[in-house]
This record gives sequence, structure tokens and C-alpha cells, in this order.
Amino acid sequence: MKTLMVVDPRMCTECKDCVTACKEEHGVSRVKKTSTVPLFCMHCHPDKAPCARICPTNAIKEEDGVLMVDEDACILCRLCMISCPVGMMVMDLEKKSTQKCTLCFEKEDRILPACVEACKDNVLKVFSVEDLEDLKDDTTFADIIEEAMKIYQEKI
Repeated sequence: MKTLMVVDPRMCTECKDCVTACKEEHGVSRVKKTSTVPLFCMHCHPDKAPCARICPTNAIKEEDGVLMVDEDACILCRLCMISCPVGMMVMDLEKKSTQKCTLCFEKEDRILPACVEACKDNVLKVFSVEDLEDLKDDTTFADIIEEAMKIYQEKI
């Protein structure tokens, strides 16, 4: 099941709670803060993800619909960091590996990602692709997403 995170830029108060929660959970923040809204991994399709395609050791693989970095296979060549279209691969020098948002799927005790739980303004939402397919016929929801994307484009 492919999973995506959606950010509602109209609701973001720029509090950075999502960034702090991610750093506390993983030791390094896998969220970047632009001047106005948080920026997350786009969770590209595994067959098309530039980070996975360029990795010479195949350290970036899909697990349960999310791309994960195999820390043991990562050689810190940084090619994934260069190839990521939104610059969301980060270096974790303590683990000696690159990291990316995994929606906290590697944390078995977690139902929602740490950033989503920390967001007091309900800006972050997690959907499966199947959920979005079901909602695409709902014009109200589609209008909301379209408007949110316009606002997001204006903010960045």
C-alpha cells in the first residue's frame, strides 16, 4: 500500500513542532522548513524515485509502500542527496548513513508519524493512495486540495 503525506499550507502556523518531533524521533530531522511551510519527502513511486535509481549499492528499497534506506548498505556517496528533486535526503553522521522520511514506518510502536502527532494545528495528513482514489470523486475534497496546492505554490 503506497502512503503519502499531505500538508495543508493554509493551516500551517510555522511553529516547527513537526521538525522538532522528527529530530527527537530519529536524531536528525528528516523534515526541512522552508520560509513558510514544512517540506517533506515526496515519497516517489519506488520504480521512479531518483534517490533509489541512482544508488550504486541499492541501499534504498521499498518496504510496505515506503522507500527505506538500508543503513548497512549505504556507502555515503551522497548521490541520493544530489538526485532528490526536493533535497530531502539528509546525512546522519552518527549512523553513518543517509536518511529520508519513512513516515516512521520503521517504528513499530507508532501509529502515526511523529511529525503528524506533534502538529497541533492539524496541518499534516497521511493517506494511502487507495484513500485518495476514493476521494477523487468528492469535488469538495478535490477543491480543497487544489486550493491548498495553489497556496503552497504561492508560499514557496
